[in-house]
Amino acid sequence: TVLDGVSFSVAPGSRTIVVGPNGAGKSVLLRLLHGLLEPTTGDVRWANPDTAAVRRAQAMVFQRPVMLRRSVRDNVSFALQVAGVTDGTQLAARVDAALARVGLQALAGRPARLCSGGEQQRVAMARAWALQPEVLFLDEPTVGMDIDARQKLWAAIRHLIAEGNAVVLTTHYLEEAE
Repeated sequence: TVLDGVSFSVAPGSRTIVVGPNGAGKSVLLRLLHGLLEPTTGDVRWANPDTAAVRRAQAMVFQRPVMLRRSVRDNVSFALQVAGVTDGTQLAARVDAALARVGLQALAGRPARLCSGGEQQRVAMARAWALQPEVLFLDEPTVGMDIDARQKLWAAIRHLIAEGNAVVLTTHYLEEAE
């Protein structure tokens, strides 16, 4: 049994922090909530029974982000195109806003895979934020980051929460949880 007896609600604009040591099941919990894993027993329930609509209202940033072999800008743009944003003007505006939100405008043309780990994590955050999710899942987003990168990422997370997005975040850093 990886998880047992887990129950909580996620309200709009809320912060839910899951704290535990490595191997405690935090990532599994987020993957279950986001629909990437199916529970073998029990269930995950959302207020909206339409699974597709629930998935569209969510985004997830993994502990180790995956960067496409494209520029920073194109990594964010691709996520929006997959989500159905096809209007060029709207697409460009949302990409620019997302990059500005995480402080990566100057790196827009850089190959994403050549960015530092902290910059890649902010690219992943920009991709997620650009989707305008109601719920954002963050799986230990600051692991391995230097203090400057962590502060920049936390500033972006605070903006998301202030805008009414719910954030469910896992960490093993107690100071971050506080």
